[in-house]
Amino acid sequence: MTRLCYCCLVALLLMTVTAPLLAQDYDYHPALSDNFTASIGWMRSSNSFKAEADGTDPGDDGDYIDFEDSLGVSGHNTLWNGQLRWKFGGQRKWSLFGQYFTNSAKGEAVLTKDIEWDGDTFREGSLVGAGVKMSIARLMVGRSWIKNDRHDFGVGVGIHNIDIDIYIEGDIAVNEEDFEFKRDEVGGSQVLPNIGAWYNFSPAKRWLLHARVDWISADIGDYDGTLWNTTVGVNFQAWRHVGFDLYWQYFNLNGGAEKDDWRGRLDLTYSGPVVAMTFAW
Repeated sequence: MTRLCYCCLVALLLMTVTAPLLAQDYDYHPALSDNFTASIGWMRSSNSFKAEADGTDPGDDGDYIDFEDSLGVSGHNTLWNGQLRWKFGGQRKWSLFGQYFTNSAKGEAVLTKDIEWDGDTFREGSLVGAGVKMSIARLMVGRSWIKNDRHDFGVGVGIHNIDIDIYIEGDIAVNEEDFEFKRDEVGGSQVLPNIGAWYNFSPAKRWLLHARVDWISADIGDYDGTLWNTTVGVNFQAWRHVGFDLYWQYFNLNGGAEKDDWRGRLDLTYSGPVVAMTFAW
């Protein structure tokens, strides 16, 4: 027992002595030198949902329905946001990025005017419910063209898989006198390619300034329009493998859909601060 206690004390002493040394094994932020970085965070988002379904003129912005102003769908939500990066190859100049975030917003309102949605008319004065659910999965591969202990600038190509479901429910007009309850739901998923770029800078050992942008403007399959997904923020490395991130994210999707279950246009925007815990190893 005495020998065991002695060994434990020695081990504890070694850990105490070496811990500060291990904490000093990098001169700048470890996100620039480690193979893997990941984050789990929450975004307080200001949302803007505008859409139309089965419009007679999908190119006319006047046909958009503002889901916040007209249908009471919440314009502020907290959503989950996760990211992962793997650096590989010679001098670890190649990177594989992944990101996922999702949002679900609902509301209800008494209509102040008639609304046309998916071939049905929801009449002025009726109570309707509405909701928007979206999930984004992002994958990108890229190469760092400037990479050293303090700087990391690169460009890449990737995809965004966008899954959207939008509904309106309430009494629709069957004729001038009769109404019936109906739920009209449209949606679908679309994979969109994009180009992107990033820049990370470590001004000091525990600090990292970072920015990223993804963009596409194209006519692809059943979709045409523009996508922006950008972030800018700062990270503080509290411990060797764990840090905290504060950044601003802006996501906008503006385009048209010509699918079997949805013909129309949409303009969706999510923007707001993200607070995250980060990991580097």
